[in-house]
Amino acid sequence: MKQKQIVPKDETVLKGAKSRFGRDIPVYDDGYGPLWIHRESMGVTGIIRALTWYDAYEICEDEFFESADMSEKELVDEYGENWSENACFNEAYGFRPNGGMYAKDLNGDTLEPLTPELLRELGMRVMLKVVH
Repeated sequence: MKQKQIVPKDETVLKGAKSRFGRDIPVYDDGYGPLWIHRESMGVTGIIRALTWYDAYEICEDEFFESADMSEKELVDEYGENWSENACFNEAYGFRPNGGMYAKDLNGDTLEPLTPELLRELGMRVMLKVVH
């Protein structure tokens, strides 16, 4: 039986998350909606509260993905004059919705609904706080 995605009540906020080893996991609360978990080849990069998958992924791009600070000259030298249209560039880098570039994990990444089953499987804890 498929588990349902964790959906905090409106009067709660996502305060934090911990790995099974006690490491803090970055979180971002967009105010409303279900919880999502982003993972790449090195592990969990963050837990997001957002209304849609697309909103959550944009938050990952802005908040969690590693910055790619390359000069225009470096980009042209590596990928040519039309570097932003180069397939190799687009495989390795992306543009943040709020400006700037980020580096992609070449081994892939996933953004999926966070369920109680997945929390248990990963041995993680999520901290929610009721606000008045």
